Amino acid sequence: MGTAAEQRIALGSIVVDRSEAGARKLGDEYLGEIGRATRGLVSARATREGVELRLARRITLFDFDSPALTAGGDRTACRFEIRGGLLVARPGGSLTITQHTRPTNELIVAVEDYAPRLDPGLGRRGVGGFLYAQLQERAHAAVGRRYLERMTRGRS
Repeated sequence: MGTAAEQRIALGSIVVDRSEAGARKLGDEYLGEIGRATRGLVSARATREGVELRLARRITLFDFDSPALTAGGDRTACRFEIRGGLLVARPGGSLTITQHTRPTNELIVAVEDYAPRLDPGLGRRGVGGFLYAQLQERAHAAVGRRYLERMTRGRS
């Protein structure tokens, strides 16, 4: 079992079309927000197998499968399965960005079943738990907030 985190925001209107192109835009904009938030220190790089988030273009922090795009009914989503990377203890888990239109319009960024190398399950008293809470967890929360705010302002 891994960690989970979710951020959501109500939308006045939908931010992307209910299509695979809209789902892809959700993911592309999230990855772009990581680059903007880190001033390019961490950036996304497309590979044949998927997408890597790289530190200084050299160190793979996260290795994702190609995005799974969903568009239909009241849900448009882009899901990245986690395969590996420096910050990953074991493959598995996912990052999903979803736009729901029912019962209300909302945008959600969710990480599910992610096993961090700096495992908070080892105890927050330890160095790994401390680093995870102070660095990685905070960075994810900050990027998520920035992304949600940018998307609701329509400045994607």
